[in-house]
Amino acid sequence: MDLLKNRVAVITGGTGALGRAVSERFLEEGARVAVPWIVEPEVPLFNERMGGRFASSNIFLSKADVNDEQQIAKFVNETVSKMSRIDILVNLVGGFWGGKTIAETTIAEWQAMFDLNLKPTFMCCRAIVPIMQKNKYGRIVSVSSRTGLLGAGEFAAYAIAKGTIKTFTASLAEEVLNDNVLANAIAPSTIDTEANRKAMPNAKHENWVKPEDIAKTIAYLCSEQNQVTSGTVVPVYGRA
Repeated sequence: MDLLKNRVAVITGGTGALGRAVSERFLEEGARVAVPWIVEPEVPLFNERMGGRFASSNIFLSKADVNDEQQIAKFVNETVSKMSRIDILVNLVGGFWGGKTIAETTIAEWQAMFDLNLKPTFMCCRAIVPIMQKNKYGRIVSVSSRTGLLGAGEFAAYAIAKGTIKTFTASLAEEVLNDNVLANAIAPSTIDTEANRKAMPNAKHENWVKPEDIAKTIAYLCSEQNQVTSGTVVPVYGRA
Protein backbone atom coordinates (compact mmCIF):
# COMPACT_ATOMS: atom_id res chain seq x y z
CA MET A 1 0.00 0.00 0.00
CA ASP A 2 1.40 3.40 -0.91
CA LEU A 3 -1.49 5.85 -0.68
CA LEU A 4 0.69 8.18 1.42
CA LYS A 5 4.11 7.11 0.21
CA ASN A 6 6.93 9.37 1.42
CA ARG A 7 4.53 11.87 2.99
CA VAL A 8 5.28 13.27 6.44
CA ALA A 9 2.30 13.38 8.78
CA VAL A 10 1.92 14.98 12.19
CA ILE A 11 -0.75 13.05 14.09
CA THR A 12 -1.78 14.68 17.35
CA GLY A 13 -3.37 12.27 19.77
CA GLY A 14 -1.55 9.59 17.82
CA THR A 15 -0.91 7.42 20.87
CA GLY A 16 -4.61 7.24 21.81
CA ALA A 17 -7.09 4.56 20.79
CA LEU A 18 -8.08 6.22 17.51
CA GLY A 19 -4.62 7.68 17.04
CA ARG A 20 -2.91 4.29 17.14
CA ALA A 21 -5.19 3.03 14.37
CA VAL A 22 -4.56 6.15 12.28
CA SER A 23 -0.80 6.04 12.85
CA GLU A 24 -0.69 2.37 11.89
CA ARG A 25 -2.72 2.97 8.73
CA PHE A 26 -0.52 5.88 7.69
CA LEU A 27 2.64 3.84 8.19
CA GLU A 28 1.13 0.97 6.22
CA GLU A 29 0.37 3.44 3.43
CA GLY A 30 4.01 4.54 3.29
CA ALA A 31 3.95 7.72 5.36
CA ARG A 32 6.39 8.80 8.01
CA VAL A 33 4.64 9.91 11.19
CA ALA A 34 5.48 12.40 13.91
CA VAL A 35 3.42 11.96 17.06
CA PRO A 36 3.41 14.34 20.02
CA TRP A 37 2.35 12.61 23.22
CA ILE A 38 1.47 13.65 26.75
CA VAL A 39 -0.15 10.54 28.30
CA GLU A 40 2.83 8.35 29.17
CA PRO A 41 0.96 5.00 29.56
CA GLU A 42 -0.19 5.30 25.94
CA VAL A 43 3.36 5.21 24.56
CA PRO A 44 4.02 1.49 25.17
CA LEU A 45 0.57 0.72 23.74
CA PHE A 46 1.59 2.63 20.61
CA ASN A 47 4.89 0.78 20.34
CA GLU A 48 3.18 -2.55 20.94
CA ARG A 49 0.67 -1.93 18.16
CA MET A 50 3.35 -0.95 15.68
CA GLY A 51 5.17 -4.13 16.69
CA GLY A 52 8.51 -3.25 15.15
CA ARG A 53 6.99 -3.59 11.68
CA PHE A 54 8.12 -0.16 10.53
CA ALA A 55 11.54 1.45 10.26
CA SER A 56 12.38 3.53 13.32
CA SER A 57 13.27 6.38 10.97
CA ASN A 58 9.61 6.51 9.93
CA ILE A 59 8.34 7.20 13.45
CA PHE A 60 9.11 10.23 15.60
CA LEU A 61 7.60 10.24 19.09
CA SER A 62 8.15 13.23 21.34
CA LYS A 63 6.54 14.48 24.53
CA ALA A 64 4.71 17.71 23.73
CA ASP A 65 1.56 19.42 24.98
CA VAL A 66 -0.33 20.65 21.92
CA ASN A 67 -2.08 23.24 24.07
CA ASP A 68 1.27 24.92 24.73
CA GLU A 69 2.57 27.28 22.05
CA GLN A 70 6.26 26.84 22.88
CA GLN A 71 6.04 23.05 23.04
CA ILE A 72 4.24 22.94 19.70
CA ALA A 73 6.88 25.16 18.11
CA LYS A 74 9.66 22.94 19.46
CA PHE A 75 7.93 19.78 18.25
CA VAL A 76 7.30 21.22 14.78
CA ASN A 77 10.92 22.37 14.46
CA GLU A 78 12.19 18.94 15.55
CA THR A 79 9.87 17.21 13.07
CA VAL A 80 11.05 19.35 10.17
CA SER A 81 14.67 18.83 11.23
CA LYS A 82 14.27 15.04 11.35
CA MET A 83 11.86 14.54 8.44
CA SER A 84 12.57 17.62 6.28
CA ARG A 85 8.97 18.86 6.00
CA ILE A 86 5.35 18.39 7.08
CA ASP A 87 2.80 17.41 4.44
CA ILE A 88 -0.13 16.26 6.56
CA LEU A 89 -1.70 17.28 9.85
CA VAL A 90 -4.26 15.07 11.58
CA ASN A 91 -5.82 16.71 14.64
CA LEU A 92 -7.08 13.92 16.89
CA VAL A 93 -6.61 15.46 20.33
CA GLY A 94 -9.91 15.96 22.11
CA GLY A 95 -11.98 15.08 25.12
CA PHE A 96 -15.52 14.20 26.15
CA TRP A 97 -17.57 15.42 29.08
CA GLY A 98 -21.26 15.86 29.79
CA GLY A 99 -24.20 15.08 31.98
CA LYS A 100 -25.14 18.63 32.95
CA THR A 101 -27.57 21.15 31.53
CA ILE A 102 -26.27 24.48 30.28
CA ALA A 103 -27.55 26.11 33.48
CA GLU A 104 -25.64 23.59 35.60
CA THR A 105 -22.38 23.78 33.66
CA THR A 106 -19.63 25.81 35.31
CA ILE A 107 -17.52 28.27 33.37
CA ALA A 108 -14.47 26.08 34.05
CA GLU A 109 -16.23 22.99 32.66
CA TRP A 110 -17.35 24.94 29.60
CA GLN A 111 -13.87 26.30 28.96
CA ALA A 112 -12.30 22.88 29.45
CA MET A 113 -14.22 21.46 26.48
CA PHE A 114 -12.93 24.21 24.21
CA ASP A 115 -9.40 23.82 25.55
CA LEU A 116 -9.54 20.08 24.82
CA ASN A 117 -11.34 20.10 21.48
CA LEU A 118 -10.84 23.39 19.65
CA LYS A 119 -7.69 24.98 21.03
CA PRO A 120 -5.27 22.16 20.06
CA THR A 121 -6.64 22.13 16.51
CA PHE A 122 -6.22 25.90 16.23
CA MET A 123 -2.75 25.86 17.80
CA CYS A 124 -1.41 23.09 15.56
CA CYS A 125 -2.89 24.56 12.39
CA ARG A 126 -1.44 27.94 13.34
CA ALA A 127 2.02 26.39 13.63
CA ILE A 128 1.95 24.02 10.65
CA VAL A 129 -0.21 25.61 7.94
CA PRO A 130 2.47 28.22 7.05
CA ILE A 131 4.87 25.34 6.30
CA MET A 132 2.31 23.78 3.97
CA GLN A 133 1.64 27.10 2.27
CA LYS A 134 5.34 27.63 1.69
CA ASN A 135 5.68 24.14 0.20
CA LYS A 136 2.45 24.48 -1.80
CA TYR A 137 1.14 21.18 -0.51
CA GLY A 138 -0.85 20.05 2.49
CA ARG A 139 -3.67 17.91 3.77
CA ILE A 140 -5.40 18.57 7.10
CA VAL A 141 -8.05 16.49 8.85
CA SER A 142 -9.61 17.45 12.17
CA VAL A 143 -12.24 15.72 14.29
CA SER A 144 -15.74 17.01 14.91
CA SER A 145 -18.48 14.58 15.99
CA ARG A 146 -22.07 13.69 15.22
CA THR A 147 -23.03 15.33 18.51
CA GLY A 148 -21.16 18.42 17.37
CA LEU A 149 -23.22 18.60 14.19
CA LEU A 150 -26.61 17.81 15.73
CA GLY A 151 -26.36 19.04 19.32
CA ALA A 152 -27.33 17.13 22.44
CA GLY A 153 -29.04 18.05 25.67
CA GLU A 154 -26.81 17.89 28.75
CA PHE A 155 -23.76 17.70 26.49
CA ALA A 156 -23.82 21.28 25.24
CA ALA A 157 -20.24 22.21 26.11
CA TYR A 158 -18.86 19.19 24.29
CA ALA A 159 -21.29 19.47 21.37
CA ILE A 160 -20.60 23.14 20.76
CA ALA A 161 -16.83 22.74 21.09
CA LYS A 162 -16.93 19.93 18.52
CA GLY A 163 -19.38 21.89 16.37
CA THR A 164 -16.90 24.74 16.05
CA ILE A 165 -14.56 22.37 14.22
CA LYS A 166 -16.96 22.52 11.27
CA THR A 167 -16.75 26.30 10.88
CA PHE A 168 -13.04 26.31 11.74
CA THR A 169 -12.41 23.81 8.94
CA ALA A 170 -14.52 25.72 6.42
CA SER A 171 -12.73 28.96 7.28
CA LEU A 172 -9.29 27.37 7.07
CA ALA A 173 -10.08 25.71 3.74
CA GLU A 174 -10.99 29.09 2.27
CA GLU A 175 -7.78 30.67 3.55
CA VAL A 176 -5.56 28.02 1.91
CA LEU A 177 -7.63 27.63 -1.25
CA ASN A 178 -4.82 28.75 -3.56
CA ASP A 179 -1.99 26.93 -1.79
CA ASN A 180 -2.77 23.31 -2.77
CA VAL A 181 -3.78 22.68 0.83
CA LEU A 182 -7.02 20.83 1.56
CA ALA A 183 -8.68 20.97 4.98
CA ASN A 184 -11.49 18.67 6.07
CA ALA A 185 -12.98 17.18 9.19
CA ILE A 186 -14.61 13.90 10.10
CA ALA A 187 -17.60 13.44 12.38
CA PRO A 188 -17.67 10.07 14.14
CA SER A 189 -20.55 8.69 16.13
CA THR A 190 -19.54 6.50 19.09
CA ILE A 191 -16.13 4.98 18.40
CA ASP A 192 -15.58 1.35 19.36
CA THR A 193 -12.83 1.72 21.95
CA GLU A 194 -12.13 -0.09 25.19
CA ALA A 195 -12.89 3.05 27.19
CA ASN A 196 -16.27 3.53 25.50
CA ARG A 197 -17.19 -0.12 26.02
CA LYS A 198 -16.43 0.21 29.73
CA ALA A 199 -18.44 3.44 29.94
CA MET A 200 -21.43 1.96 28.06
CA PRO A 201 -21.36 -1.80 28.73
CA ASN A 202 -24.95 -2.40 27.62
CA ALA A 203 -24.78 -0.54 24.30
CA LYS A 204 -24.79 -2.29 20.92
CA HIS A 205 -21.03 -2.26 20.47
CA GLU A 206 -21.27 -4.08 17.15
CA ASN A 207 -22.93 -0.98 15.67
CA TRP A 208 -20.17 1.39 16.70
CA VAL A 209 -17.68 2.66 14.14
CA LYS A 210 -14.27 0.98 14.30
CA PRO A 211 -11.10 3.09 14.67
CA GLU A 212 -9.61 1.20 11.73
CA ASP A 213 -12.48 2.26 9.45
CA ILE A 214 -12.14 5.88 10.51
CA ALA A 215 -8.42 5.60 9.79
CA LYS A 216 -9.13 4.52 6.21
CA THR A 217 -11.31 7.59 5.64
CA ILE A 218 -8.69 9.91 7.09
CA ALA A 219 -5.97 8.31 4.97
CA TYR A 220 -7.95 8.95 1.79
CA LEU A 221 -8.68 12.57 2.70
CA CYS A 222 -4.95 13.07 3.36
CA SER A 223 -3.83 11.46 0.12
CA GLU A 224 -3.14 12.84 -3.32
CA GLN A 225 -6.15 10.87 -4.54
CA ASN A 226 -8.20 13.54 -2.82
CA GLN A 227 -7.93 16.50 -5.15
CA VAL A 228 -11.28 18.24 -4.72
CA THR A 229 -12.76 17.63 -1.26
CA SER A 230 -12.04 20.51 1.11
CA GLY A 231 -13.87 22.56 3.69
CA THR A 232 -16.38 19.89 4.59
CA VAL A 233 -17.20 17.43 7.35
CA VAL A 234 -17.38 13.75 6.43
CA PRO A 235 -19.72 11.63 8.59
CA VAL A 236 -18.23 8.36 9.84
CA TYR A 237 -21.14 6.97 11.81
CA GLY A 238 -21.00 3.24 11.24
CA ARG A 239 -24.41 1.84 12.22
CA ALA A 240 -24.64 3.65 15.54
